[in-house]
Amino acid sequence: MVVIGAKGFAKELLEILYENGVHEICFFDDVTKVVPKTLYGKYPVITDIEELAEVLKLSPNFIIGVGGTVIREKVAQKIISVGGRLQSLVSNKASVGHFGTTYSDGTVILNGAIITNDVTIGEGCIINKSSILSHDVTIGNYCEVSPGARLLGRVIIDDYTSVGTNAVILPSVKIGRNCVIGAGAVVTKDVPDNQAVVGIPAKAINSKC
Repeated sequence: MVVIGAKGFAKELLEILYENGVHEICFFDDVTKVVPKTLYGKYPVITDIEELAEVLKLSPNFIIGVGGTVIREKVAQKIISVGGRLQSLVSNKASVGHFGTTYSDGTVILNGAIITNDVTIGEGCIINKSSILSHDVTIGNYCEVSPGARLLGRVIIDDYTSVGTNAVILPSVKIGRNCVIGAGAVVTKDVPDNQAVVGIPAKAINSKC
Protein backbone atom coordinates (compact mmCIF):
# COMPACT_ATOMS: atom_id res chain seq x y z
CA MET A 1 0.00 0.00 0.00
CA VAL A 2 1.25 3.47 -0.90
CA VAL A 3 0.34 6.30 1.47
CA ILE A 4 0.37 9.68 -0.26
CA GLY A 5 1.96 12.11 2.17
CA ALA A 6 4.55 11.46 4.86
CA LYS A 7 3.64 13.86 7.65
CA GLY A 8 1.07 14.03 10.44
CA PHE A 9 -2.09 12.54 8.95
CA ALA A 10 -0.13 9.96 6.96
CA LYS A 11 1.42 8.74 10.21
CA GLU A 12 -2.04 8.26 11.70
CA LEU A 13 -3.02 6.14 8.71
CA LEU A 14 0.15 4.08 9.14
CA GLU A 15 -1.05 3.05 12.59
CA ILE A 16 -4.42 1.96 11.18
CA LEU A 17 -2.77 -0.02 8.38
CA TYR A 18 -0.48 -1.71 10.89
CA GLU A 19 -3.36 -2.59 13.21
CA ASN A 20 -5.33 -3.91 10.23
CA GLY A 21 -2.48 -6.27 9.36
CA VAL A 22 -1.06 -4.37 6.37
CA HIS A 23 2.73 -4.28 6.61
CA GLU A 24 3.95 -3.74 3.03
CA ILE A 25 3.76 0.05 3.10
CA CYS A 26 5.62 2.94 1.53
CA PHE A 27 5.02 6.69 1.46
CA PHE A 28 5.15 9.32 -1.28
CA ASP A 29 5.88 13.00 -0.70
CA ASP A 30 7.10 15.26 -3.51
CA VAL A 31 5.94 18.47 -1.81
CA THR A 32 7.81 18.70 1.49
CA LYS A 33 11.29 20.17 0.97
CA VAL A 34 13.12 17.84 3.35
CA VAL A 35 11.81 14.34 4.00
CA PRO A 36 13.55 11.32 5.52
CA LYS A 37 14.42 8.34 3.34
CA THR A 38 12.34 6.16 5.64
CA LEU A 39 9.74 6.61 8.36
CA TYR A 40 10.57 4.93 11.64
CA GLY A 41 13.60 3.37 9.97
CA LYS A 42 11.38 0.90 8.13
CA TYR A 43 8.95 2.39 5.63
CA PRO A 44 10.46 3.91 2.44
CA VAL A 45 9.56 7.46 1.45
CA ILE A 46 9.47 8.06 -2.32
CA THR A 47 9.95 11.64 -3.50
CA ASP A 48 10.04 11.23 -7.29
CA ILE A 49 6.82 10.80 -9.27
CA GLU A 50 8.50 8.63 -11.91
CA GLU A 51 9.78 6.26 -9.23
CA LEU A 52 6.29 6.15 -7.76
CA ALA A 53 4.85 5.24 -11.16
CA GLU A 54 7.18 2.23 -11.28
CA VAL A 55 6.08 1.13 -7.82
CA LEU A 56 2.43 1.47 -8.80
CA LYS A 57 2.96 -0.88 -11.75
CA LEU A 58 3.66 -3.63 -9.22
CA SER A 59 1.12 -2.60 -6.59
CA PRO A 60 -1.27 0.19 -7.65
CA ASN A 61 -3.26 0.61 -4.42
CA PHE A 62 -2.92 3.92 -2.60
CA ILE A 63 -4.62 5.95 0.12
CA ILE A 64 -4.51 9.71 0.65
CA GLY A 65 -2.52 10.66 3.74
CA VAL A 66 -3.12 14.40 3.62
CA GLY A 67 -5.94 16.32 5.25
CA GLY A 68 -8.26 18.89 3.75
CA THR A 69 -11.00 18.73 1.15
CA VAL A 70 -10.24 19.99 -2.37
CA ILE A 71 -6.54 19.18 -1.98
CA ARG A 72 -7.37 15.50 -1.42
CA GLU A 73 -9.18 15.34 -4.74
CA LYS A 74 -6.23 16.96 -6.53
CA VAL A 75 -3.86 14.47 -4.94
CA ALA A 76 -6.07 11.54 -5.92
CA GLN A 77 -6.28 12.69 -9.54
CA LYS A 78 -2.51 13.14 -9.70
CA ILE A 79 -1.76 9.64 -8.44
CA ILE A 80 -4.45 8.00 -10.57
CA SER A 81 -2.87 9.68 -13.61
CA VAL A 82 0.35 7.69 -13.04
CA GLY A 83 -1.36 4.36 -12.50
CA GLY A 84 -2.64 4.47 -8.93
CA ARG A 85 -5.85 2.83 -7.75
CA LEU A 86 -7.59 4.77 -4.97
CA GLN A 87 -8.52 2.73 -1.91
CA SER A 88 -10.58 3.27 1.23
CA LEU A 89 -9.34 2.49 4.74
CA VAL A 90 -11.42 1.66 7.81
CA SER A 91 -9.90 1.24 11.25
CA ASN A 92 -10.80 -2.02 12.95
CA LYS A 93 -11.49 0.16 15.99
CA ALA A 94 -14.28 2.06 14.22
CA SER A 95 -17.94 1.01 14.33
CA VAL A 96 -19.64 0.99 10.93
CA GLY A 97 -23.29 0.01 10.52
CA HIS A 98 -24.01 -3.24 8.71
CA PHE A 99 -27.34 -2.17 7.23
CA GLY A 100 -27.58 0.29 4.36
CA THR A 101 -24.31 2.09 5.08
CA THR A 102 -21.89 2.68 2.20
CA TYR A 103 -18.66 4.59 1.64
CA SER A 104 -16.78 5.21 -1.60
CA ASP A 105 -13.17 4.84 -2.69
CA GLY A 106 -10.65 7.04 -0.94
CA THR A 107 -12.63 7.49 2.26
CA VAL A 108 -10.77 6.85 5.51
CA ILE A 109 -12.56 6.09 8.77
CA LEU A 110 -10.40 6.46 11.86
CA ASN A 111 -10.31 4.92 15.33
CA GLY A 112 -13.38 5.39 17.47
CA ALA A 113 -15.65 6.73 14.73
CA ILE A 114 -19.25 5.57 15.06
CA ILE A 115 -21.30 5.31 11.88
CA THR A 116 -24.78 3.87 12.22
CA ASN A 117 -27.15 2.47 9.58
CA ASP A 118 -28.28 3.96 6.26
CA VAL A 119 -25.35 6.36 6.10
CA THR A 120 -23.90 7.29 2.70
CA ILE A 121 -20.35 8.65 2.45
CA GLY A 122 -18.89 9.86 -0.83
CA GLU A 123 -15.42 9.57 -2.32
CA GLY A 124 -12.25 10.70 -0.58
CA CYS A 125 -13.75 11.71 2.77
CA ILE A 126 -12.12 11.76 6.20
CA ILE A 127 -14.28 10.52 9.07
CA ASN A 128 -12.04 11.33 11.98
CA LYS A 129 -11.47 9.93 15.44
CA SER A 130 -14.49 9.69 17.79
CA SER A 131 -16.87 11.35 15.35
CA ILE A 132 -20.50 10.18 15.17
CA LEU A 133 -22.63 9.87 12.03
CA SER A 134 -26.20 8.99 12.94
CA HIS A 135 -28.83 7.24 10.83
CA ASP A 136 -29.61 8.45 7.31
CA VAL A 137 -26.72 10.92 7.15
CA THR A 138 -25.45 11.69 3.65
CA ILE A 139 -21.97 13.10 3.03
CA GLY A 140 -20.72 14.20 -0.39
CA ASN A 141 -17.28 13.82 -1.93
CA TYR A 142 -14.02 14.98 -0.34
CA CYS A 143 -15.51 16.17 2.92
CA GLU A 144 -13.73 16.17 6.27
CA VAL A 145 -15.43 15.37 9.57
CA SER A 146 -13.07 16.32 12.40
CA PRO A 147 -12.54 14.52 15.73
CA GLY A 148 -15.55 14.48 18.02
CA ALA A 149 -17.98 16.01 15.51
CA ARG A 150 -21.57 14.76 15.70
CA LEU A 151 -23.89 14.62 12.71
CA LEU A 152 -27.39 13.72 13.83
CA GLY A 153 -30.08 11.92 11.87
CA ARG A 154 -30.80 12.86 8.24
CA VAL A 155 -28.07 15.51 8.04
CA ILE A 156 -26.91 16.15 4.46
CA ILE A 157 -23.47 17.57 3.68
CA ASP A 158 -22.47 18.53 0.15
CA ASP A 159 -19.04 18.16 -1.47
CA TYR A 160 -15.80 19.75 -0.16
CA THR A 161 -17.20 20.73 3.23
CA SER A 162 -15.24 20.58 6.48
CA VAL A 163 -16.88 19.99 9.87
CA GLY A 164 -14.74 21.18 12.77
CA THR A 165 -13.76 19.40 15.96
CA ASN A 166 -16.67 18.78 18.37
CA ALA A 167 -19.18 20.54 16.10
CA VAL A 168 -22.79 19.34 16.29
CA ILE A 169 -25.18 19.41 13.34
CA LEU A 170 -28.79 18.93 14.41
CA PRO A 171 -31.22 16.53 12.69
CA SER A 172 -32.29 17.15 9.07
CA VAL A 173 -29.98 20.15 8.60
CA LYS A 174 -28.50 20.55 5.11
CA ILE A 175 -24.97 21.91 4.70
CA GLY A 176 -24.00 23.24 1.28
CA ARG A 177 -20.98 22.70 -0.91
CA ASN A 178 -17.56 24.08 0.07
CA CYS A 179 -18.54 25.12 3.60
CA VAL A 180 -16.61 25.28 6.87
CA ILE A 181 -18.32 24.46 10.15
CA GLY A 182 -16.21 25.87 12.97
CA ALA A 183 -14.94 23.85 15.91
CA GLY A 184 -17.58 23.52 18.62
CA ALA A 185 -20.34 25.05 16.51
CA VAL A 186 -23.94 23.91 16.94
CA VAL A 187 -25.69 24.10 13.58
CA THR A 188 -29.45 24.43 13.93
CA LYS A 189 -30.46 25.46 10.40
CA ASP A 190 -29.41 24.94 6.80
CA VAL A 191 -26.15 26.48 5.58
CA PRO A 192 -25.89 27.59 1.92
CA ASP A 193 -22.91 26.92 -0.33
CA ASN A 194 -19.56 28.62 0.33
CA GLN A 195 -20.27 29.68 3.91
CA ALA A 196 -18.19 29.52 7.07
CA VAL A 197 -20.22 29.33 10.29
CA VAL A 198 -19.19 29.39 13.96
CA GLY A 199 -20.75 29.60 17.40
CA ILE A 200 -23.79 28.40 19.33
CA PRO A 201 -26.07 28.59 17.50
CA ALA A 202 -23.87 28.70 14.41
CA LYS A 203 -23.88 31.93 12.43
CA ALA A 204 -22.16 32.87 9.17
CA ILE A 205 -18.94 34.85 9.47
CA ASN A 206 -18.14 35.14 5.77
CA SER A 207 -18.69 33.74 2.31
CA LYS A 208 -15.97 31.49 0.91
CA CYS A 209 -16.71 32.57 -2.68
